[in-house]
Amino acid sequence: MQNYYRATAGRLCWRTADNGGLPPSSSAIVSTYDTTARYVRHGHSIRWKGFAAHLTEMCASDSVNVITDVATTSAATNDAQALSSIHTRLARRGLPPAEHLVDGVYTFLFPLERAQREHQITVSGPLPGNPTRQQRKNEGFDRDDFHIGFDRRQVTCPRGR
Repeated sequence: MQNYYRATAGRLCWRTADNGGLPPSSSAIVSTYDTTARYVRHGHSIRWKGFAAHLTEMCASDSVNVITDVATTSAATNDAQALSSIHTRLARRGLPPAEHLVDGVYTFLFPLERAQREHQITVSGPLPGNPTRQQRKNEGFDRDDFHIGFDRRQVTCPRGR
């Protein structure tokens, strides 16, 4: 699959940009040293080959911090899937947190809603960065330019309206 594909009648053909290109990153071999390593890209700046490590630590002001879960996934594994499997493992061991403080890669709607619905866990963390073209090129307005008054259910534009 790395360099060939099967054409009609089962004939092997060399992959080129004109006939489908390289295999998807979830199955392409990116390391001759570890054929299970995969390539991943998050946004416009984070790229790597290999695996992702997910560490969960219990933090309480009146006790020592203890790592309660360690998971290693393919770099191409969806972060929402990884978080869900972490919550499932924690629940199975009787260690589900009421609130799970996470990195920004987990704080988008699907994993937040799923953690609450399936495990009654509130996921908290920084909002993901702003990926819009306006933000990257520093032109026009983007969501960070608007003030949101949640208590008044009102949004104010950069011109004060």
